Amino acid sequence: MKNISTSFKYNERDARLISIIMTTQPGKKMEVFLELANQLSDYAYWFLLSTLWVKDSNYAPISVWKKLFSGKRRNKAISLMKPEELTAFTNLPSKFLAYRTHSKNENDWISYTLDLKTAIEFAGMKKVNEIMEYKIKKHDCLALFLRRGETEIICLDKTLAKKKRAILINEEVAEG
Repeated sequence: MKNISTSFKYNERDARLISIIMTTQPGKKMEVFLELANQLSDYAYWFLLSTLWVKDSNYAPISVWKKLFSGKRRNKAISLMKPEELTAFTNLPSKFLAYRTHSKNENDWISYTLDLKTAIEFAGMKKVNEIMEYKIKKHDCLALFLRRGETEIICLDKTLAKKKRAILINEEVAEG
């Protein structure tokens, strides 16, 4: 229980709505979240949104995620991130390098990894041989998620991530 937000307060309605959303078939999960979002407490909204993102960002187009993550509800940072994520985010330097393995024909995104090895793994999954390195200011970022064994940064405005270089990878680097 120690990695739970200080804004968490159990309430029956949130528990019931979260259960409905999380047991919905994957293709309908975001639709149900959108229908029920106004009934969720601020904590439940943010935590469930981050959980849905981490579970499968393909639940919705990037434009929908941007809109949802831009919401003005209270306690965003302490509810969106688990306490250990918030601590790690707080401890990031004011500027840092992050990586993105772009899918072919990708034109919008909000997530980056702080770990080059993770970016290389994504390159293998996406069957591409290039990783982009970006310099990002922490104050331009929304969250850091450590779930799934990743160090995933969310920056809602891709123009704020400054492209530094392309890193070409080959089979030797990917296996290395």
